[in-house]
Amino acid sequence: MPNGGSDCCGTCWFNRINQDQRNWSRPRDRTTPPFCEIRNLAIDDPFYTYCANHPHRQPNRDPIPIGPVMCGDSDPASDRWVWQASPDTEEIRQHLLDLLDSVVQLMFGDSYPIGVGLAETVIRQLGEFREQRAAGILEKISQGRAGFLSEAAHKALAEIREAPNGRG
Repeated sequence: MPNGGSDCCGTCWFNRINQDQRNWSRPRDRTTPPFCEIRNLAIDDPFYTYCANHPHRQPNRDPIPIGPVMCGDSDPASDRWVWQASPDTEEIRQHLLDLLDSVVQLMFGDSYPIGVGLAETVIRQLGEFREQRAAGILEKISQGRAGFLSEAAHKALAEIREAPNGRG
């Protein structure tokens, strides 16, 4: 396994080099450069690049980009950082809102122990987009007992409320 974790672009079925497969141990097409099909993005360092669409987070193959693309390094104490912001389209916003409706299932369905989980990524992204339509559900989550999700929802609500003219 690469030192960057097994949830990287190097093992993702959306990486063109993997030919729609999620198994990084099989022989690769070495003539094809790493490229994210769903984000239309060349990947410089696929074993240290990550997103929430990886099969470890979304085993049902979700082709709509969720959250930013993150990078990391081989230092286990290092955090991952944003390399490419999430694309922002109405389709992506609506998909995030749909995912928000099932945030508890997302939280328990995402069992990968490294990095920010799928549920938290959805909440954070809606906050960054300042998506007003998410405010009601985020309010409920922020008042709940979900710990880190409640905190993420509280921060997302603060971002939404800061939106100029109430726009998201």
